[in-house]
Amino acid sequence: MKEYIATVLGAGLVGFLPFLNLNPQPNTLTPTPAPAPIPRLQKQPVIQLQQSTKPGKRHRIQVQVISLNDLKIAEGSEVAAGQIISDRTEERESLEAQRNQIDISIKQLSASMSQVAELPPPNFAVQEAAIARIKSEIELMDGKPSLPATPAPFFRFKDENLRNLLEPEKMNKVAEGIRTEASERAKMSETKAKLALELNQAIAALDKAQSDHQHQQYQHSLNLIRQQSEMQRQQYQVASLVAQKQQIESKLREITQIKSPVAGQVRRIKNLGQKDRQINLEVVIDVK
Repeated sequence: MKEYIATVLGAGLVGFLPFLNLNPQPNTLTPTPAPAPIPRLQKQPVIQLQQSTKPGKRHRIQVQVISLNDLKIAEGSEVAAGQIISDRTEERESLEAQRNQIDISIKQLSASMSQVAELPPPNFAVQEAAIARIKSEIELMDGKPSLPATPAPFFRFKDENLRNLLEPEKMNKVAEGIRTEASERAKMSETKAKLALELNQAIAALDKAQSDHQHQQYQHSLNLIRQQSEMQRQQYQVASLVAQKQQIESKLREITQIKSPVAGQVRRIKNLGQKDRQINLEVVIDVK
């Protein structure tokens, strides 16, 4: 039995020997290449696209108007680069008219600031000369010899014949002398009275001239006060007008013409709202 088993095992080994490689050869299989490393992506710079005016783009412009009449374009209209989109013409013309009127008012106020003329120095030479002349004439009259207060005594003749012959003629001479003396006295009194009247009138004229000059001085003082008040009032008015003009010029500087920076077609005009009298609009232009 044991011999039978040995025989069978020997036959099996002999049959299996051809399949055994007793001299092992080196492994000739081609190795699988390792996968190539994946390259790392570098961070690319971000490029910000600026607004372009290439065809197919849309350009938006915001404008402010007071009236829709200030808008010089309409939806669907063609616009060229540099063409006026909005211009607040009515407001500008109104402000310019106000500024021109203020300029006229300032010129009128400045031209009316006239100075009060100074009073001339007082001159009473005419009145004083008249007084001096009259006083001189009165002094000359007072310097003349005075007439006798009583007529010379009358002597009568003792002889009747001589008395009858000569006394009438003598009496006539005496009477004539009395009449002449009375007439001269009357003339002198009349002249003195006339000169006294003229002197009083001359003194009154001098007093009136002096009083008139004092009144002129008083009126001149009042005129100076009025002038100062008027000048202050005019200066205040001019300053107020200048301030108004500056405000108007500031508003005029704010009113600028809006021009299209691109050429194209107005696609849309959108109302963004209104604040006070100002209307905010957005104009969308399809750029060509």
